[in-house]
Amino acid sequence: MAAAVLGACASPPPLSEADRRREHSAQAHQRAGEAQARGDYARALRHYQEALERNRAVESGHGVAINLLNVAAVLHRGGDVAAARANLMELIEHDPALPSGYVGRAEARLALIELQSGRLVEAARHAARANGLCPQAQCPWRLALLNVLAGIALASGDLDGATARAGEAHAAAAQAGDRREEANARRLLGEVAARSGRSEDARLAFSAALDIDRAIEAPEKIALDLLALARLERSLGARPQARGYARRAVAVAEGARLDGLLTAARALLRELE
Repeated sequence: MAAAVLGACASPPPLSEADRRREHSAQAHQRAGEAQARGDYARALRHYQEALERNRAVESGHGVAINLLNVAAVLHRGGDVAAARANLMELIEHDPALPSGYVGRAEARLALIELQSGRLVEAARHAARANGLCPQAQCPWRLALLNVLAGIALASGDLDGATARAGEAHAAAAQAGDRREEANARRLLGEVAARSGRSEDARLAFSAALDIDRAIEAPEKIALDLLALARLERSLGARPQARGYARRAVAVAEGARLDGLLTAARALLRELE
């Protein structure tokens, strides 16, 4: 009898419906992260969307914002820019308004998407909004935003502005130990050097970015570094070296299922062969 009483006392109460939803959402989010780590972005997207819907069902603002950002990031990586943009705009325009920190992250990613799409006016507008949501320069997306601002300046032909922004990002990232953004800054400084005719400086910057991105195992960035080196060598007439870098970029993009970068790498390789 005593054992039965003790057993009954030790049994946890049944989960409420809200608890079950939170648990299922957390599990979906964990499965999404695991799938993304394996490079299975289609599965990661499904799990993030599942977590998003579960958070919508209970009006969890933080959960909705986090998963909208995650869904947009996976869609962006997969090249579905329109869908990524739509998810980010949903976060920005959400009623009721979501916490400003998440809105700032969404604005910063939108700035990057518009920059990569060649829409410089839109990129600058979203970057300015993100910057306005980070007045103390202490927000988590500050370093990434500096690199986006450098990219906007570079695409606009403002090499001095690009150098200043990328240099600021590089110094701050090195101090903070943010190797991903340090590599991004080095890549941008390499682009500035290449456009300025300083080919050796460009090669050193691209190679340094590649070393970092290989160390942190960031395949998307590795492919970008290799493409940058391939284009640099092509511009210098060193076609064998350019082909070698382009082939490596193709292999990395294939292995990581980076469709957009794979298309770019294959096009460059065809041009060089």
